[in-house]
Amino acid sequence: MSQFFSAEFLAWLNRHATEIDQSNQYADELFQRIANEGVFKIGVPENLGGAGGDFEQAIAVVREISTYSLTAGFISWGHRTLIQNLLSSENHAPRERWLADLLVGNLSGGTGLSNAVKFLSGIEELQVKIIEKDGKRYLQGRLPWITNLTAKGFVTIIAAEYENGSHAPIIVALPSNAQGVVRAKELSLVALQGSNTVAVELNHVELDPDWIIANNAEEYLSDVRPTFLGLQCAMAFGLAARSLAEVKKALDYVENRSVLKPEYDVQVQKLADLEQRLAQGLAQGDYFIENPKALFNIRIEIVDVVAQSLLLELQASGGRGYLQNAGSDFIRRWREGAFLPVVTPSALQLKTILQAA
Repeated sequence: MSQFFSAEFLAWLNRHATEIDQSNQYADELFQRIANEGVFKIGVPENLGGAGGDFEQAIAVVREISTYSLTAGFISWGHRTLIQNLLSSENHAPRERWLADLLVGNLSGGTGLSNAVKFLSGIEELQVKIIEKDGKRYLQGRLPWITNLTAKGFVTIIAAEYENGSHAPIIVALPSNAQGVVRAKELSLVALQGSNTVAVELNHVELDPDWIIANNAEEYLSDVRPTFLGLQCAMAFGLAARSLAEVKKALDYVENRSVLKPEYDVQVQKLADLEQRLAQGLAQGDYFIENPKALFNIRIEIVDVVAQSLLLELQASGGRGYLQNAGSDFIRRWREGAFLPVVTPSALQLKTILQAA
């Protein structure tokens, strides 16, 4: 029995998980079905139209859906992170304008802060510039990779810096219907294809002051990084948990698999420890803001747990796992797992930051 999702939705997701992974056919329907489950309201205050509860429940939602489909987990991460970004802003105008539609899926939300997170860590320049002309400000640039931006309408959040360096970089919530915003065709991905992952071009987009989430990008990004990475870790938790559950089935019902039991126990314990470390850090308020390295380590270590769990699943399933149409979803999970080391900030980028520190 699912804590968050209806049996009907999960049956649909199970039927279409492979197609969702490999094509855009169900991308918009997937997002709307998730929204219809009401899960984007979890962890959002009731006075803002949400269902109440805490942020740890939002992490649990992303974790659970990722056990069925990492594509579903990925778009849930992007949408819920965007919602959290709006909730974390002192400027109420963006959430008053868009939050109600985001909570029910009338608009999709995606975070364009991957570039900004790398900027905060000193490993990449910001890709959007602010050009001042005749008393107005314009956004110019290109973001090559943002997830969950449906063609029917979206809001994304980006960081931008002044071309002349006159002010500190800012954070902006950007609507798709603004003149000069161009959504490119979906990227061709190895997996997670049904995630509406696209590039966005900004061609002389006049900046509305009400879009500004924060006037100090560095300070804001530092504050929201724990929720950004916390929800991202939840995707990996879900995939690892599902892979280990498949190993457990083989250990229980297939002969000659007991040799895998010690390594299975190790990975189960590692997963539990990482989930506990994340929960404890988030529960301590500013802990991950003041100790970002602790969060980076969790993000790095869960990538290894996923990889080892998938390798165990392959060994436990044997040749059957490598056959198409054999009733196993292993190959899809293998493709999904290959995404986790490279999603921004990548494991390599985080290791580089830690080494430099």
